[in-house]
Parts: sequence; C-alpha cells; structure tokens
Amino acid sequence: EKKVKKDDAQQVNPAKFFLIEDMADLTHLNDASVLENLRARYYRQLIYTYSGLFCVTVNPYKRFPIYTASVASKYKGKRRSEMPPHIFSISDNAYHNMLQ
Repeated sequence: EKKVKKDDAQQVNPAKFFLIEDMADLTHLNDASVLENLRARYYRQLIYTYSGLFCVTVNPYKRFPIYTASVASKYKGKRRSEMPPHIFSISDNAYHNMLQ
C-alpha cells in the first residue's frame, strides 16, 4: 500500500476516454492522464495521438507497416476526424489547406 498526499493526486478520466485519439477531449487534462493515454496507445502500436491542433508521436524505434502507399491512400481527402491519428492525415490536410 502506498499513501499519496491529496495535493499530489490528480483526477482520473472516466473509462470511456481510454485510448482516446484526441487528448483535448479528456475531461481531466493533467500530466498523469496524458502520460497514461500515450503509454496505453503506444503499447497497442498506436504511436500517433492528437492533442488539439497537434499530433503527438511516440517513437517506437522500430518499423511498423503504417507508411505504405495503401495506408496513405486511405487518408487522402479525409477530414482529420474521419481517420485515426497519423502523419498522413496531417500532411494531407496541410496540402489541401495550402491549395485553398
């Protein structure tokens, strides 16, 4: 058993936020919640996570089959909210915004 001072404890998010794709949607946005979400996603090979306007990446230092032309084509022309977080989503949205 470990005792923690009340001032050192941080609020926990409801279970529905487990593995959330955009951490800006967390009810309690604190260090512990952010780190736990990134950790849980990383261990499921979900290395990209949005945080509002930003895309956070946890480098796995190994190759995943997520950088193929087939994967890139799935993100082409899609809104960010239509697909899981990925660098292809960021680049496709940047490209389309540049054309406007």
